[in-house]
This record gives sequence, structure tokens and C-alpha cells, in this order.
Amino acid sequence: MNKGYIKVVLALLSVAGYMQNAAFASEYDPIAFPQNEKFRETIETREAVYTAGEALNVAKKHAEDLDGYELYYEKDRGAVLYFKRVNNTEIGMLDLIIPNPNSYDDIVDMLWDSNGEKNFDDSFINGFVSKKYKPNLLIRQQLYQSAIGSLQRYYNALANKVELSEDETAIVIVSSDMNDHVGGSNSEYVNPIVEGANSFKPDISSQKDIQNRELYKIYANLVAFFIKKEAGCVKITHISSIDHNVLPDTTPETIRAMTAQKMLNIAKLRNIFKNKNPVHACVI
Repeated sequence: MNKGYIKVVLALLSVAGYMQNAAFASEYDPIAFPQNEKFRETIETREAVYTAGEALNVAKKHAEDLDGYELYYEKDRGAVLYFKRVNNTEIGMLDLIIPNPNSYDDIVDMLWDSNGEKNFDDSFINGFVSKKYKPNLLIRQQLYQSAIGSLQRYYNALANKVELSEDETAIVIVSSDMNDHVGGSNSEYVNPIVEGANSFKPDISSQKDIQNRELYKIYANLVAFFIKKEAGCVKITHISSIDHNVLPDTTPETIRAMTAQKMLNIAKLRNIFKNKNPVHACVI
């Protein structure tokens, strides 16, 4: 066999081996798109964690710093509602006592459940989780009957549940300018309470009626529950600031009344978890 022929055979074998290795690699190696998609999801999860952390800190501030709050409504010593105005936005704080310390876990579960509101809010229709980053960090969508007219309302929000201690849990809900694929032009939402939320803009799934603009969009600037178990009761501090997406000439008093009505629904938890034989008296 001459040398020229041997060189040709070796060259052909080399090419064949390369083609086989390339085929094997293309079959078993991850392609670029899934890697990029996984990277994108990792970045989005980090952004969600950061946004939720800032929202929790802001909620703590408004729950602990009482400067600026004015008494709005007092049913009794166990349910008191206050309001203040921050950045041209209404913020409400409800102090609530439920004289049943054994209800702590059930209260946390109900407030965390995306459909838990059906137990105390007559306007609530349903809720569902549209994206989950971690078991206690997710995006949920809540749907309500409209207070005015027949158009239903909804909001998208990042929801976070944090165990602050053995006997205290925080639930924080915050909206951002999420892309829920609403058809047509849609004005950008800017959160006036949690500034860090304005850089969190995930894509989320939504129902056809939302995509077709058949529902009215509102926003949870900041909604929080601090639930604490004490010797004779469960104390809840509820913070709420809602962008009701009303007309520009709507008065602050009207917006405050709309938010107050929704917040006072939480007071119904006292009847739901009523203890017929309270052991100790608790005061706010």
C-alpha cells in the first residue's frame, strides 16, 4: 500500500471520528437556549428576593413608626384603623387583636393562601399563583368584583412569607410593573412606596380576559401582615396602600375610604377565630 493511499484513508477516518463525536455532543450536551433561560430565571429570582426584602423593611418601618398616622376608625380596643399620607399616597394601618392564641397557625395559613380572602371579603372572586420562585416567594394574581359597575378588578403582586421568630410571621405583598401581556397600550406603573420594586419587571402568565383588557387593573403598592402570637391572643398589624387606578380628580378622602373598606374586612377574622373562653385579656 503506497503512502499516498494511507494518508487518504487516515484522513477519512479522522473526519468520520470528528463527525461521530460532534453528533454525540449535539445529542447530549445542553444547548445554549436552556442555559440562557436558566440564567435568566436565576437573575429574576435574585431580583424577586431583593424586592421582597426591601418591601419587608419598608413595611416594618410603617408598622413601627407611628408618626403621621391619624385615627380613622375604632370599632373597639381590639380593632383600630389609622391612616397617613406618604408620597401623595394613602397608607393605612390596622391594629387587630384576636383573643385566641391557638389560632395563630390557622390565621397565617389563611392570610398566605391565595384564595384565603374568600373567608372574609365578599368582593373576592379567586386567586392563583402565576409564578413561584421559592415555596414562600411567589407572584400571585387576585381577582375581585368591582365596587363600581360590572367591570372586575385584579392585581398582580410579589408575595413573600417570612418567619420572623417562633411566634411571629410577616406576609408582604407588593406590586411592580409586571408584563401580564395585556393587549393594547398600557401605562407604566411606578410604585410610590417601595422604590426597589420599580426595577422588578417579570413576564407572567395571565387569563384571556386580562389579555383582552376585560378586567380593571389595580396595584398593591404595599400590603403587609405582621402576625404575632402572645399569651392570650394573636395580634395583627396590617399595613395597606392600594393604587385603585381611579380618575385623577378622585379625592384623597375617597381613596382612603376605598382602602379602609378593604382593610376592615380583615377584622372579620375575629369572628372566624373567635375563642369562647379567652384566658387572658390583650390590648393594643
